[in-house]
Amino acid sequence: MLNEDEIKRLDNVFTRTETGEQFAEPNHFYASDLDIFGKQSLFKLLNRTHTYRGGSTLANWLKFPAQRAEILSRQESIEELSGKIDFRQDLEASAMLIEEVSEPTNKLISWSEEPENETIKKPVFQYGKFLPYLTIPLVLAWAFNYIPIGYPLLMLIIQGFILKQIYDTVSYALDQTIRLSSTLKAYANLSELIVDETFTHQKLKNLQAELSEASPAIRALEDILNKLGNRANPFFALVMGVPLMWDIQYFIKLENWKKTYQQNLPRWLSSIAEFETLNSFAGLSFANPAFIKPEISEEIFTLKTTGLAHPMIRKIKRISNDIQLIGEGKTIIITGSNMSGKSTFQRTVAVNIILALAGSVVCAETFVCSCMRVFTSMRTQDSLEEDTSSFYAELKRLKTLIEAVGNRQFENNNIPIIYFLDEILKGTNSKDRHEGAKALMLQLHHTIASGFISTHDVELGDEFDNQGFVENYSFSSEVVKDDLVFDYKLRAGVCHSFNASMLMKGIGIEIR
Repeated sequence: MLNEDEIKRLDNVFTRTETGEQFAEPNHFYASDLDIFGKQSLFKLLNRTHTYRGGSTLANWLKFPAQRAEILSRQESIEELSGKIDFRQDLEASAMLIEEVSEPTNKLISWSEEPENETIKKPVFQYGKFLPYLTIPLVLAWAFNYIPIGYPLLMLIIQGFILKQIYDTVSYALDQTIRLSSTLKAYANLSELIVDETFTHQKLKNLQAELSEASPAIRALEDILNKLGNRANPFFALVMGVPLMWDIQYFIKLENWKKTYQQNLPRWLSSIAEFETLNSFAGLSFANPAFIKPEISEEIFTLKTTGLAHPMIRKIKRISNDIQLIGEGKTIIITGSNMSGKSTFQRTVAVNIILALAGSVVCAETFVCSCMRVFTSMRTQDSLEEDTSSFYAELKRLKTLIEAVGNRQFENNNIPIIYFLDEILKGTNSKDRHEGAKALMLQLHHTIASGFISTHDVELGDEFDNQGFVENYSFSSEVVKDDLVFDYKLRAGVCHSFNASMLMKGIGIEIR
């Protein structure tokens, strides 16, 4: 089943239903424009996680770039895991066996972070747990006709009264945890697999060390919850629960477990989630041997790549291009005819940067980039709910960019922004579009941001053709036997040939 899933991924056919959309954030810098989540998304291409935390960790790595040291550490870990095929498949298969493993662990974490329960510390419960040592001999004595039934019956009534006082407290604790008993079993299995494997990279060793005592501890918690859950059976509660003071015995064990491992549980779950996420990127690397490990530059702003293609496009259809953008305050203007590849190219560059800054391999022959934040404005749409036109929606998006590059926090942290603006200001007339785009480019020139702008406004490209901070590139098409042919190759310079009239003729509009 896993192998079949991997084979289908190569053709962008995804058998799993998870889309990652629950992790999407409104107005995120780039997630919506770049299809980070969704039915045909980067998340689906990568996702080999099965725990909820694993999926959440993968989503966060795709949404937020890591620092250089962490990226390099992830790269080495992914490279090592890529060759551990049996371990990776065992890890994924073990998680798949228990369906509940995909459920959120919020309740379990909330319970573990709660302070000690003060109720169970009361003397009536601390001493009451020893009552079975008196009650059970009385029951046996009655059974052999040594004493009348009144003596054991009185003790059972007393024990029942004591148990009633803590019934709601135990019920609440179980409500927080009992549904996760199956999930805990899966986490214990995953911990054992990780601890039993041999790793060489320090990051993997550190995660492994974090899980060294996780499996026995988690299995102990699973056992406590299962036994405490027996109270739901009325027959068990009557025959065993009351005579043995079952709720008190196991609630005390549950509280002791929480006291001992309160600080460890979140770390264990996070370590397993991180292993699953590293496994997802390792799976991408193994399935695509032509993908390369990018170089993460220490320069303030560097992007240099050759043979760059989109990882979501099938290998037989990929068209690769070369591009470089070095230094702050620079803009690359991309002109070109309709459907020639401007938008896809921008997404190609951006998606590979996202992968590189997550620690992943990228779809390129060479790839060098520095740490940066990606910002996109590509799919701005009108909104009836917010009474917003598509043009105003784009203006709001551009305002976000202006505020981001003007935020001193980015400057202090030396984290520049690389922006991708597709068909900039397309919702207004040509004069305003030209003036607006020109003003924005000049404004961005004085910030620690650089990026790409695609436009049909060839005058914009011509006007900035000799400016030192602007480079012009283009895509074009040609007519071959009355058919439009696109090669999707990036060329230097401004494109002055367009195909709109031919496309309109193709749908029946009579252009004279």
